[in-house]
Amino acid sequence: MTNEKKELKLKTSPADFEVLASSFYTAAREMGINIERTARAPVFFSAHDYVVTINKPNGDLITLAEYIPVLVGATPFAIRAVMEYYKGDIHEGDIFLCNDPYTLAGGNQLADWCVVVPVFYQGEHMFTIAIKAHQADTGGGVPGGYNPNAMDIWGEGLRIPPMRIVERGVERSDVWDLILTNIRLEEMQRSDLHCMIAATVVGSRRLVGLVDMWGKEVVETYIDDVFNYSEARMREQVARIPDGTYHGEVKPLSPGRYNDASIVRCDMVVKGSDMTLDFTQCGPQVKEYVNSTLANTYSSAYLTLLISLGKEMNREYRNSGCFRMLTILTKEGTILHAAKPATEGNDTNFTAAQVIDVIETCLAQGLPEETPAGWGHIPYWTISGMDLRRGRGYGGPDFNGTCSGAGAIWGTDGWHTGAPQICSGTLWYPEIEVAESVYPIVWERWELVPDSGAPGRWRGGCGVYDQWVADSDPEPINLAYCADPYDYEVKPAIAGGKMPGKNSKRLLMKDGHWESNEDTRRVSLYQLHSGDRVFDEDQGGCGVGDPLDRDIEAVKRDVRDELVSMKSALNDYGVIIDPVTFVVDVKATNALRKEMKSKAKA
Repeated sequence: MTNEKKELKLKTSPADFEVLASSFYTAAREMGINIERTARAPVFFSAHDYVVTINKPNGDLITLAEYIPVLVGATPFAIRAVMEYYKGDIHEGDIFLCNDPYTLAGGNQLADWCVVVPVFYQGEHMFTIAIKAHQADTGGGVPGGYNPNAMDIWGEGLRIPPMRIVERGVERSDVWDLILTNIRLEEMQRSDLHCMIAATVVGSRRLVGLVDMWGKEVVETYIDDVFNYSEARMREQVARIPDGTYHGEVKPLSPGRYNDASIVRCDMVVKGSDMTLDFTQCGPQVKEYVNSTLANTYSSAYLTLLISLGKEMNREYRNSGCFRMLTILTKEGTILHAAKPATEGNDTNFTAAQVIDVIETCLAQGLPEETPAGWGHIPYWTISGMDLRRGRGYGGPDFNGTCSGAGAIWGTDGWHTGAPQICSGTLWYPEIEVAESVYPIVWERWELVPDSGAPGRWRGGCGVYDQWVADSDPEPINLAYCADPYDYEVKPAIAGGKMPGKNSKRLLMKDGHWESNEDTRRVSLYQLHSGDRVFDEDQGGCGVGDPLDRDIEAVKRDVRDELVSMKSALNDYGVIIDPVTFVVDVKATNALRKEMKSKAKA
């Protein structure tokens, strides 16, 4: 398609178009709220680590409730895998489950299980609902679903190819027993699977009701129209980027345990309103469990384009039409297209961040004022064990340790504790009191880290200092390292903005022995006992614009609020502040900034 703008003609009337868009979206949201209110695992009801989508039978996304956005683009992969696996053998009342990334590319990571439900109208398969959710456990060698020492994917968890778990309305108990016998929190996850299925029942009723109300022809016409509308909106944004090839790459800053860190590269080719993202020059897959599956790479790319080019598009119109202008190229065996049996358990958290960073690096070259700066990468633990207070097991990520800062965007500072960019602000942190009631842990500090937000005319958001102590004896707390094993640099810092410092993870054992940041990366798996302490320091986001152009009063407020130190105010922003009165010496500040800019140009 050329840059010539073509008039978009919709067959659906404007009023009907808006009502139908809202109706589909509301159906998705209602399913999500049902999950939130009926789930048992904290990763569901507290963190909202799931996504709900309504799709065409072939997996084309019609609408979504984006609780965790990085999961959205992976649901069509699960649907297509189910439809291919059971081709010609799909019936009303069937429900399917899958998570395996290496069977028809049906999954993004093993911990994210996807329930796939065909919705029939008068005997015709008209829609497919997909709910993908992070499970508290997924079997494998380590509780909680993250195994940094896994040799292959079988060590990470139970691989579930597309499986029929309900057949024509009747639960297949043999299949359920096979799956749930191979995980540690059997009753909790049985309940959570029922919760996901119950949500699809609600959604199915709403969809059938919509077709009853509007008629099959009107609904199908609307779906075609909304895809065309979303495509046109995204093509308008792509056409604003000057034609050409833009290159982005992120490099590891340390080698990791296996000395096999891999570079992530992207060539973004823009021609008119068409875009190609070429990842074929990425480095090889690695031994660490951060290799990205195909579904995860695609989903991360989709997310990046929606939060940049598509950020002003109403949520009701975020569908498969948004990506018709996009071609993605990968090479099997690389870090962004893992081949069996590569480990992949941490790809949604970390390799997804690298995908976002390299695409935004490319976009910032063409549309710097429209592109978000890089968000801090997240360094957290997965915790699991037996809680003797309740006589039951627990498992899941320490979401209070995933609180990195958001990158700035032109005209606006980054959010503090924005969480990983894969969530784009949607991840809910458990309240400390709730977390302490769920896990045998006591939190001692949870506060913003001064100077963690990178300097800029618009500053990056700050990350969090997370400190807690185990209170679990005689049972241990299993602790799995879920941080970036290579310290990948965070990008992009835009128009003279700066990059944040590194993350830090340390342990202080009750006998006084410290485990350093380097130790925790090397050891990766621990068992904590009462009195052992965890110290996590999350990096902030990248800055946008020259820090010497930041509003002086904004710097003063940041120093007063302990977001920026006096030292940083002077050295990074060129602002001279009295440490007692907080009065700015404006004349001296202006002279210092002039001198610093002159030296920078020299």
